[in-house]
Amino acid sequence: MRIIVQKFGGTSVATKEKLFIAAQRVVRAKREGYAPVVVVSAPGRKGDPYATDTLISLAKDIDPQVPVEPRELDLLMTCGEIISIVLMAQAIKVLSGYKTIALTGGQAGIYTDGNFGNARIVRIDPTPILEALQKDYIPVVAGFQGVTEHFKLGGHGQITTLGRGGSDTTAGAVAAALKAEACEIYTDVEGVMTADPRIVGNKARVLPSVTYEEVSEMAHLGAKVVHPRCVEIAMDHRIPVWVKKPDSENPGTVIKERASDLPEKMFRFTGVTNLPYVAHLKVYVAHQDDLPEIETEIYRLLGEAGVVTYFVGKSKNLFEFAIVRDNLEKVRLLLDGLTIPVSVNRHSRLYLLTMAPNSVAHRERKRMLSQIQPKLEIVDAPVEVTTNCAIVSLVVLNTREVPGIMARILEALVDANISVLQVADAQHSVSCLILEEDMVRAVHALHDKFELHLGAGEKLQTL
Repeated sequence: MRIIVQKFGGTSVATKEKLFIAAQRVVRAKREGYAPVVVVSAPGRKGDPYATDTLISLAKDIDPQVPVEPRELDLLMTCGEIISIVLMAQAIKVLSGYKTIALTGGQAGIYTDGNFGNARIVRIDPTPILEALQKDYIPVVAGFQGVTEHFKLGGHGQITTLGRGGSDTTAGAVAAALKAEACEIYTDVEGVMTADPRIVGNKARVLPSVTYEEVSEMAHLGAKVVHPRCVEIAMDHRIPVWVKKPDSENPGTVIKERASDLPEKMFRFTGVTNLPYVAHLKVYVAHQDDLPEIETEIYRLLGEAGVVTYFVGKSKNLFEFAIVRDNLEKVRLLLDGLTIPVSVNRHSRLYLLTMAPNSVAHRERKRMLSQIQPKLEIVDAPVEVTTNCAIVSLVVLNTREVPGIMARILEALVDANISVLQVADAQHSVSCLILEEDMVRAVHALHDKFELHLGAGEKLQTL
């Protein structure tokens, strides 16, 4: 069988009209000799009746002060995809007469760990899907969900969800388990683009092809066209991923080939990404010798809490990092009032972290610590937070082989009168931390500066 996995996002199944357009894609693949396996998301976006965010709101609105248990929240969140698989299966059947079968994540053999809300797939048993294909059914699989292997109260595993982008992850993992020829991701844009068209409009161009590394870098840095976990799975199993628009005849973008497959001295400018809603934190440490211990402890705690950090840096008496703003409250609860004992060079001190150094709560904490530890020096460690930040990035294949790239990036932003708070580079990108109010202008400035090179492979040269 020539198996192909086709994944349709929420906007592609949001209305009856869009649902039939998506179903036509499946029918076409079947008629062209493929054995399609369909993966679908919950219909629509936030505000639509069965979108994931809407379902979450239903539970939280019962009483916002009482948290919903993660297990029950996962049960609720999977309802949207279950609606989608039934409707998609019916639409395909109505259009073509082909036999279809709707499968939840568990029915499709997708097994996960027990981390509710952000589970990881531990294995996929391809048997249910393969049996359906052998009987000439078109399987329609619920994205974003799976089950644990064991549950004490019965034979069925606990229902889990895979976190944001989980339907893409499902598609990539199912494609790998079935050894599919390709994985198609259908979304509301024509393919992987050189920048967000909602920002730069018609200047954004569709890239005919990109490497796994490039698109994974773009996804990690804010581009939402395909989830990085899907790309990573496809890369591990050498499965081409196509990004297309359901109602367009344009070929879209194919994601394939590792960067290492390109000539050694080849580089190209892939695109500009943007990540809004970022917070920048600076932790001040009074004694320079104590900084390494405090820094290590804080990063350990952030890691245990699952908080990803960007722009990690330090100077004489401070260290700094950025986080997505959704994690700010978690970090505030973790750090504000935290005490860290430090013993360096025969000196013992107790550092008291605070995000509000002039608050009554901080003064009381310090007073109580002084009473409990009268012989120990209590030292304030203020944490300064700038909440209105954003990250703009230039994704560049083999960035460290491109002389002059940093100068041109900073030149573009300075010419646009944009202040850069911090810069970080990686193998395939250069990122700038800026104020959120400057984000749109920064994307325009970088895209305009590098537009002639975007998407074009070139031999290494000085810019």
